[in-house]
Order: sequence, then C-alpha cells, then structure tokens
Amino acid sequence: MSGYFSDPGLIRQVPILRAAYSDRTAWILAEISRLVYEKLPSEIRVDELVRRILESARTNKGEAVVRELVAAAIENGQQVDGVVASTLEEAGFELLEGIAVQGCEAILVRLNFGVDPQRQSMIVLAFRGTQVSSIRDISTDLRANLVAAPGGGRAHAGFLAAFEKVRDRLESALARYPGLPLYLTGHSLGAALALVATRYLGSDSTGATYTFGCPRAGDDHFFAPIRTPIYRVVNAADGVTRIPFGYSLVLLLSLIRLIPINGTFRIAEFLRRQFFGYTHAGSIVFLSDAPNIPDDQQIPFRDLQVEMSPEAVWRFIVVVRRFLLTGGKAVVADHSMSDYALKLFAQAKRRNA
Repeated sequence: MSGYFSDPGLIRQVPILRAAYSDRTAWILAEISRLVYEKLPSEIRVDELVRRILESARTNKGEAVVRELVAAAIENGQQVDGVVASTLEEAGFELLEGIAVQGCEAILVRLNFGVDPQRQSMIVLAFRGTQVSSIRDISTDLRANLVAAPGGGRAHAGFLAAFEKVRDRLESALARYPGLPLYLTGHSLGAALALVATRYLGSDSTGATYTFGCPRAGDDHFFAPIRTPIYRVVNAADGVTRIPFGYSLVLLLSLIRLIPINGTFRIAEFLRRQFFGYTHAGSIVFLSDAPNIPDDQQIPFRDLQVEMSPEAVWRFIVVVRRFLLTGGKAVVADHSMSDYALKLFAQAKRRNA
C-alpha cells in the first residue's frame, strides 16, 4: 500500500462533531498516522543543511561558507515542501505545523469542509510511531517503568518524557485554533503519545482519539480525567497492543516466585513495583484476520470483520488461530500501519458504497 487517501469521496463531510466511532474518520486518521512516518519539512531542511555543510567541509571551504549556509537555512527555513505537505494538500488538508524535537515527531493538520474554516473544520494532531532505525525511539519504548505523572496517576516513563519534549510547542500551536474539534491519533509509539496528549491537551475535546497498534501507556488513575472518546483499533494478533503486561503480570510474577532459585522473590517484587498497574484506555475496535481477497465490488478484505468491544472468547480464538497459522509471525506482521490503513479503507468503502 503506497498511495495516500485513495478515495477522496470518503473524506467529504466527515462527521467531525459526532463523538461516536466513524469508519471514515478511522480511515482518514489511519492515513495521516501512516503519512507522518514520511520526512517532515523541518527534517528535510536539517538533512539538506547537514549535507551541504559536510560537502563544504570536504572541500575545505572553511567557516565562512558554513556560516553562510546556516544563515541561508534560517532565512529560507519555511520554504520547503515534501511528501507530507503535498499529499495533505491534494487530499484537502492543510499542514499547519510539523514538529521534530529530539526524536519526537508530530504534525498538526486541518481539514476544511466549507467556506468558513472556523466552523467547518477539524484539527488533527498525529504523532509518529517507532522507527526501528532510531535509537531514541527504541530507548523511549524500553523505558517502560511506571512513574508518577503530573496531575495524578502513573504513566510509562519513556512515553511521558517524549511527550514533554514537545508539549510547549503543541500547546502554543493548538492555542491558535480554539473551538475546533480536535482529533488525536498515531500508530505504535505515536499512538501512546496520542494517549498522553489526550490527557494533557484534549481531555475534554469535541473530537476524539483514535489509536492504531497502541501499547499500554498508563494506569487507571492516569486515564481517569479523560472525557474525550478513545477508540483503540487493534489488528488481529498485533503483539504491540499486548505490552507492557497489564493484569496478566500477576501470573508472570507468580511463576517467577515458583522458580527455586534465591532472589526470585526480590525480582518479582521489583517487577511488581515498577510495572504493575498498566491498563488500556478507551473502547477497542478489533480488526479480524482476513485474507486480502476483494469482493464483487473489488473492495479488499472481503471477509473482514470490524467489531466494537468484541466478545472476548471469539477475539481470543481469532488471535490464537492467527498466531498458530503464521508460526508467531503475526505478532509483528499485524502491527503494520499499512495493514491497518488498508483494512480500515475496506471497511469505510464498504459501509459508504
């Protein structure tokens, strides 16, 4: 899956003030969550500046040339396009801001439906997920101990620290668009950051939060103040949605205590203090396992089932069957943002055909 927003008809007149789950909104936010993995304008500027500085250094052109390049970059800093801005523009979105600070990346975009942007618009804040080539992203994911969060509750240490890097920038940006419905979204690490942002930036929004492949990010007390609807989309056997351990940690700790080796009790107690209490937030939207076979209208995933708050036993059977049939590979394969987006497109297309 490569092209973005392949059906413009699904974008028109999205129910921006309807807090209930929307198939079209889910697909649009999935596409934006997929798009945010592309290089942002600010990242393109940095890459180009670094390239030219290194090129000057190799030719021994000296400090004067480097200073000239830096000055030019600052002066022309906003005059950079890229895949993100052009794709959003073609789909009817406006890129308001791209943020990349110490490994935490996000975009703020607006979709206008009519002649009055102040009344017929929605704001989307999307966070980038984990990039396997980024040491910072991996480090953020691994700092999984629960720590006291501002305002109460406990949150994943890495996710909270990453959000704090961009919090001031985001607050300033959102303050310029008061009163518009705010939708927060992201995939993987980006989904967890969207949850943290919901707590601190949009806890009582007229929009909603849609996450894709979201790990657990905090405890019940951390999520308690949130009134904004949260829809947690999970694709079949996606393994990231099952970590860090929630209340199943109790079983793991019990097994550790049974190991007849000195020190296992202390290990179990350490793990309990650091990690016990993780929970998910919001309503689950489950995407079943289905082969990518088109239906009579050439819409993909003919046998796909999308279930809100699915029956636990049925969901368990789907996940276990998928896990066994793929030899465990599904825990990684089902985390693909492209797979999320294509399944959600199929559902939105079929429901709005």
